[in-house]
Amino acid sequence: MRFIKSLSTSTMRQSAFIALFCVTFLASCSTAPKSNDANTPSRAASSDAAEQHIVDMVNITNKDANTTLTAIADKQDQRNEYLEQASLRLAEVPEAVLAQYQQAINAMKNQQWQNANGLFDNVIAAQPQLSGAYVNKAIIAINQQAFEQADTLLEQAIKANSSNPYAHQIKANLARQQGQYAQAEQGYLTALALWPQYPQAQINLAILLELYRGKLLQARQFYLAYLANQPDDEQAKRWLAGVEIKIKRAGLTLPDNTNGAG
Repeated sequence: MRFIKSLSTSTMRQSAFIALFCVTFLASCSTAPKSNDANTPSRAASSDAAEQHIVDMVNITNKDANTTLTAIADKQDQRNEYLEQASLRLAEVPEAVLAQYQQAINAMKNQQWQNANGLFDNVIAAQPQLSGAYVNKAIIAINQQAFEQADTLLEQAIKANSSNPYAHQIKANLARQQGQYAQAEQGYLTALALWPQYPQAQINLAILLELYRGKLLQARQFYLAYLANQPDDEQAKRWLAGVEIKIKRAGLTLPDNTNGAG
């Protein structure tokens, strides 16, 4: 094992990790539930705002790479095995492959889907164990309304690395859109088992439980868990208040505790 790497190589690998994390995480914010609920449009708008923030994170300078990686590690739950092991997974990936991965990321940001797809195909041919490449191809398929293809790609991502919470989260989104609510619930729970403080999985599970599963008390717990991570999300606070009204109207006892689930 090589213990000494050039500064440029180290920077490239760290930048690739950040880009891999950010774009994969981007997809987890990108879909909103389809429902007759009047609040659904505002829920979609909230996801779009979170998505833009993550896109901005990709554009860090090389000088800030180490600091940004540390900030991500500090902010995310330490049990996120996928993030913890990302640097190790990328350590032996050839620089040419990392460069293609970054080019694919840039193409995705510019919505150059065909170009990005081809680049990710090259990455997969060279390094089939990189589950993030399959996830990002699934994002492209979703943007092209190719949902069955996206689902297949996510299956491949999970086969390559079952510890990828983003793959489980996006797959759950697809299941929800197809009316497979029990499967979606299990997918979100799997993502949260891998990363207990995964905000998008928390809020999506809360919405699913409230609107589609009728599990109001559980939904409330996941709203609380999400708000523990995102305390400034005023819209989510309104959703929490709404589910608490539903709980009271259903004649259920509102728990006294305010501890989040997960």
